[in-house]
Amino acid sequence: MMIGATLSLNQPNYPSVPTNPQTLLNPHHQCSHLQNASDASHSNDGPPFQAIYRFRELLISHRDFTTLAFAPALKACATASALSPGKQIHAHSVKRCLASDVYVQTSLLSMYARCGQLDDAVRVFDEMPKRNVVTWTALIDAYLRSEQPEAAVTVFREMQKAGVEPDHFTVVSVLSACACLGALNLGRWVHAYIERVGLELTDYVGTSLVDMYCKCGNMADALAVFNSMKAKGVRTWNAMLHGLSVHGHGREAIQLFSRMEIDGVHSNEVTFLGVLCGCSHNGLVEEGRFYFDLMQTKYRIKPTIKHYGCMVDLLGRTGLLNEAFRMAEEMPVPPNIIVWGALLSACRIQNNVGMAEQVSERIIRIQEDFRNDDTSHYVIMSNMYARAGLSEKMAEARAKIGKKPAGRSWIEIGYDVHEFAVGEASHPMWGKIQEMLVEMMKKVGSEDAGEEDLHNTHSEKVAVAFGLLITSAPTTIRIAKNLRICEDCHSAMKSISEAYQREIIVRDCTRFHQFKGGLCSCNDYW
Repeated sequence: MMIGATLSLNQPNYPSVPTNPQTLLNPHHQCSHLQNASDASHSNDGPPFQAIYRFRELLISHRDFTTLAFAPALKACATASALSPGKQIHAHSVKRCLASDVYVQTSLLSMYARCGQLDDAVRVFDEMPKRNVVTWTALIDAYLRSEQPEAAVTVFREMQKAGVEPDHFTVVSVLSACACLGALNLGRWVHAYIERVGLELTDYVGTSLVDMYCKCGNMADALAVFNSMKAKGVRTWNAMLHGLSVHGHGREAIQLFSRMEIDGVHSNEVTFLGVLCGCSHNGLVEEGRFYFDLMQTKYRIKPTIKHYGCMVDLLGRTGLLNEAFRMAEEMPVPPNIIVWGALLSACRIQNNVGMAEQVSERIIRIQEDFRNDDTSHYVIMSNMYARAGLSEKMAEARAKIGKKPAGRSWIEIGYDVHEFAVGEASHPMWGKIQEMLVEMMKKVGSEDAGEEDLHNTHSEKVAVAFGLLITSAPTTIRIAKNLRICEDCHSAMKSISEAYQREIIVRDCTRFHQFKGGLCSCNDYW
């Protein structure tokens, strides 16, 4: 699906809310919400609710107050995700005829977005007679919070059509959307805009640029921005470190960490996640052990379950399955499905069916405790059983496979982002894409792909076919995918890159794969 230029959302009426100031933030009314607050500052006596209390006192006193009194109270509701008092403050703004006040309405938009009420946020935006750059940016952020980066980009384009110039907050939000979608061309346009209008390359803006380039698969530009930044905070270093790691440049990530130490930048737990991730992706066992120990002895950082997960993944993928299993069993925090899932993937790579069965049993136990219905481990087990010729166990595992999340892939052509999903044939060029799929699959040795198979082809193959159809050599085809690339597609991408002499970069939910000349940058190690 190509992201269009218009928005289409359901816009329900606002619910009726009490406007009596005595009921605002009633402790009994708010009790269930406050129980769900995720931060200590969200308590009844925390700073956010103090701001709401002050607003309540103003209402009770019947004193006249300016529109500026609404913004702090709404910001407090947004910070605490306190939807009910936020709705009540909204009702008071309507009662006082403030529907046309851009500052109040922008605060309302942000409040609804932070409280997860996207439709209400869009309704506020649509009803505003005047909008400024802050308002547009708030709507872009609302879509990002709702994990709809395509819609965020659409709003940005509408903002441009309206003649509103983006500021550095807008730029950071749009760069985040580009990073999610792998929209390199639009990200480059934003970078050029930053330089054209002379926006300062602050730690905030520069880090967003580095992150965007890394997540769009352009490490050269990411490093160029990183090296050009005069002031780099730990977030910037971490973004560059993580980018190198997921691209398979583990040794370069270690070198960057050494530069951090020389420059006196104090590393945090995110830093070591990046380093250990780089070691894992490159099979650097001794280095991984060294930095896992260093974070505890020198930096006094207590490993989290994510750090242990990296180590289990590293040990397992390099064939040290017994050591990886012991670490998972003996770690001070109970291993979760992610940790056991990493070890199960390692068992797949090492083709160790016996240990895979033990790991799968532990995953099933966790799922029973937490009522988790994910069945992806059965997919791995069925494939391993098939490879081992255990047909009965394979059939048993396949019978337990539930409905998997829909695979989706995105590819940017020009400044347009096209989305493809398994089983969807809504793209206006679907007929030609089918023809290219047939040609592509024949060229790489799949002669028996019928029409029915094409409708169930994995989304990254469809995206590649579209990229081959629309672009010409030597243009690199860049694809972002929401799931982990499967073995069949990984093998196909290598063959396609060789057959068409094209570089193909696929970013899945785990790492980057750079296919070129029949090889992948991961060395089949993912």
